[in-house]
Amino acid sequence: MAPQPIPFPGFTPISDRVYLRNGHEKAKPAPADEPTTILISGWGDGMPKHVTKYSDGYHELYPSARIIVILSTTFQATNQLEEARIEAMKPVVDTIFPTPTGSGNEQERLLVHAMSNTGAIFAAATVMAYQQRHGADKPFPHQLMVLDSTPGSLDFKSQVGRWSRAMAVGTAKFFPWPFVATHGMWYAFLWAFHLWGLVRGLVPSGVWADKIINDKARVTTDSSRVYLYSKEDEIIGYKDLEENVAHAKTLGYSVDLEMFEGSPHVGHMRLHPEQYWNKVSSSWKQAIAEK
Repeated sequence: MAPQPIPFPGFTPISDRVYLRNGHEKAKPAPADEPTTILISGWGDGMPKHVTKYSDGYHELYPSARIIVILSTTFQATNQLEEARIEAMKPVVDTIFPTPTGSGNEQERLLVHAMSNTGAIFAAATVMAYQQRHGADKPFPHQLMVLDSTPGSLDFKSQVGRWSRAMAVGTAKFFPWPFVATHGMWYAFLWAFHLWGLVRGLVPSGVWADKIINDKARVTTDSSRVYLYSKEDEIIGYKDLEENVAHAKTLGYSVDLEMFEGSPHVGHMRLHPEQYWNKVSSSWKQAIAEK
């Protein structure tokens, strides 16, 4: 039996992991300086009641835009095979780009918002799904990518402690023992899976996603991106992120950074909502102005 979508008030399920919310002014064309579609690729184990706060923020900024949300688990991000990841994102592509030029009525203006490593992994899978549907010679068409609390280190040895902690946070309620035991269990599991993947010649999903997001044949340098982060993030190391950003700049990407004071992993909007949404809005305006 296929997995059933989880309840997500205000959204229509497209699949068990993909949800759609149309703008309140759908009958009218979106203003030419606003996105027509916003894609939110949520953090691992993110619940609808938490992700809704981001969709509400976007709806307030851009009421005409439709919003598509991807909900995934950390387990899916770390363990789902590449083709399965891509296949799961094809409903996203088929909703946003049912024809090569978008909806058939207007050219899409797309804002992608990826949250944590899980969000980045499935944003990358969406890029791959687009190329499978529309051609490997066509980079993923979007104007802005917002990278919230992602990406971290590409080295598995540096990642595994943070990945296992994220999985422990998401699953601790299911186990009767102390948190440290859950953390240790996932740490051992990820190492075992990593070693098994090496034997099979598999690329770790975080490394795979970074290569796609920084591949000019897949994600055009005509698009812009902004990284939202903090030094206090317990899962994403800020020095790792800054190194990744420096690398993206050398490749020719238009990159911006915004640091938040004292906020935890994927907690910047909650602690600093005005700074957060002002940065998203100004980044979109800049991305459009650069076209």
